[in-house]
Amino acid sequence: MQNFTFHLPTKLIFGPGEVKKVGVEAKQYGEKALIVTGRRSASAFGIIHRVTDKLEQEGVAAMVFDKVEPNPRSSTIDEAAELVRNNNIDMIIGLGGGSPMDAAKAIAAAAAMNKPVWDLVNHGQPVPPKITAALPIIEVPTLAATGSEADAGGVITNWETHEKAIIGSPILFPKVSIIDPELTVTVPRDYTIDGGIDIICHALESFFTGADETPIQDRFSMSIIRTVMDYLPRIIEKPDDIDARSQLSWASAIALSGMVNSGRGGPFPLHAMEHALSAHYDISHGLGLALLLPRLMIYTYRARPAKYAFMARELFGVSPDKSEMEQAEAAVGGVIDFLKLVDRYITFVEIEIDDSKFEEMADDTLRIYSRGEYLDNPKPLYKQDIVKIFEMSMAGLP
Repeated sequence: MQNFTFHLPTKLIFGPGEVKKVGVEAKQYGEKALIVTGRRSASAFGIIHRVTDKLEQEGVAAMVFDKVEPNPRSSTIDEAAELVRNNNIDMIIGLGGGSPMDAAKAIAAAAAMNKPVWDLVNHGQPVPPKITAALPIIEVPTLAATGSEADAGGVITNWETHEKAIIGSPILFPKVSIIDPELTVTVPRDYTIDGGIDIICHALESFFTGADETPIQDRFSMSIIRTVMDYLPRIIEKPDDIDARSQLSWASAIALSGMVNSGRGGPFPLHAMEHALSAHYDISHGLGLALLLPRLMIYTYRARPAKYAFMARELFGVSPDKSEMEQAEAAVGGVIDFLKLVDRYITFVEIEIDDSKFEEMADDTLRIYSRGEYLDNPKPLYKQDIVKIFEMSMAGLP
């Protein structure tokens, strides 16, 4: 296990109905808030009004910025940051899924530093940008997915260059996140499923790529994945199952909080490839992960069979009497079976993506996320490997 420092300065308030506390929490940071949200769902189901009412009760005036795209664009962030500066906003409240919450962090930094947000995003520059100021951030997730409510980063897309990259700094940890599972009940089915896939990938990816001899962290990962695999089908069957929604909401926060990976580390090659994919095709992040995950597993499991075998035993009840390689193969099969169960075993062809941009996407992946010739992975991923994984995604697997 590696040496580590674990620090989570975010206050987490969890439970059904806890959104009622947003006003009490917000008034500690000023008198004017900008609520950052998406274009539809939070407004359609009255969630924005629930939040603004609680803010007003505590003397906090609120403006609403509801233009955030599913893959938040740098131009949208810059527009919101200007609004913040022109209206003397004191704090930013991210209300929605990962996109509004990521956007809230980016807006908080861009507004405070008076810079275009793309200057603050780490998109492969020789010297990574340094964020030195940000307005206070409050996150109110309405989707269990990205874990942005409990981390210090976000993902922003430059649609002009078709680049998708990370903005991050300890200064971007939310001051408080209010995780109210009731707010996730009205999320459309596809968003819920894609969010569950994202949670699984957060727990699974560094399990495969991180350090050995990390039994606590590895079982953390397995517990999170098992929770999603148990409760996501329940939610699909009964969307208003608050207990199941609560389990997914907590799994989302824990998976990317740093607790699971402390002492283990590990890169995120799957996320790197997906960011290049959705930067060009603007698909849901979780959908892109579902496309690439089984292909990456098939491509690399032989390089670290012990990890895959552990997963097979812990998650899928595979007998330890089988050979290590048989167990590893069973882990891949178990993930594919789950993707089929939740209607996410799909191909590029089914969503009308062809192979015309595979080379460009591989180049983008390496330039932004590797600073070298390959992505870190148990089997290092060079350009030709990344292209091959994209090509495997064109068709179904055995």
